[in-house]
Amino acid sequence: MGTCVCRLESMVEGFRSAGSVIGEVTEMRFSLTVGSEDVPGLICYPVGADARLPLVLMQHPGMGSKDDYFVRDIAHQWAKRGWACAGLDAPLHGDRGDHDPMVLFRDRDAYPRIRSQFAAEVHAALDAMADAYPVDLSRLGFVGYSLGSMLGIPAVARDGRFKAAAFCLVGEGGLAGPAEGADADVPKLGRTAVLIVGKEQDELISRDATERLYEALPGKKAIRWLPGGHFEIGPDVVRAAEKWLVREL
Repeated sequence: MGTCVCRLESMVEGFRSAGSVIGEVTEMRFSLTVGSEDVPGLICYPVGADARLPLVLMQHPGMGSKDDYFVRDIAHQWAKRGWACAGLDAPLHGDRGDHDPMVLFRDRDAYPRIRSQFAAEVHAALDAMADAYPVDLSRLGFVGYSLGSMLGIPAVARDGRFKAAAFCLVGEGGLAGPAEGADADVPKLGRTAVLIVGKEQDELISRDATERLYEALPGKKAIRWLPGGHFEIGPDVVRAAEKWLVREL
C-alpha cells in the first residue's frame, strides 16, 4: 500500500480520529460513541482533496471487519478514482468491545435490536464524517456483502439519504427483516437506486428469498446474478457494485 509519510489527527465532539497518508490515499481511523457503544470505523479519500467527494459506505460480510479486503483494500482502490470510502465494524464484529460474531447465529430474537442499533450508528457516523472529512452527503452510496447487506438494508432505508446502494448476497428475512408488511424496511428504499447481486449457487440465501426482496423494492432497481456460491465474493461482485455506483452517483 506504500509508505506512511505523515500522521493526521482530528476531533469533533464525541468523535475521535487519527490516521495516515499512504501513497495517494489518506486513511483515517475513527471511533464514535452511539448510545452505549463505541463504534470503530475507517475512511479513505484522495490526498489533497479540495472539494467534497461522493461517500461510499462499505460493509463487511459476517465474521469480518472494516479491515477486510472488501472494505479497506477496495476503499483504497476506489479512493484513487475520487471517492471517499468508509466502513464500520458491525455490532459484535472487528474491534467492538463486545466482539462475539457467533451471537448472530445463536440469538435470532436479537435481530430487531441489532438492526435498530446499526441503523442509528450509520446515521450518526455519516453526520460525524461530514463534519470531519471532505464528503458530500448528497452523493451517498452503499455496498454491503452478506451480513453487510442484511444490516445495510434497514440502515440505508431508515437513514433516507442514500442515492445508490448495492446489496450483495442477501435475501428477505432473517437479519435483513421482512420484505413486506408493517415491520419491513424495504418499502422505504424508494429514493435509493438499488442493485441486488445474487450468486447462482448460493448455499445460504435461496434464489427465491433474493427474488422476493428484489420484487418488493419500490424504486429504481436492477438485479445481477453471478456464478458461484455464497462464500465466493470475488472481483466479479466488487465490479458489479462499482459499475452501479459509477452510474448512479
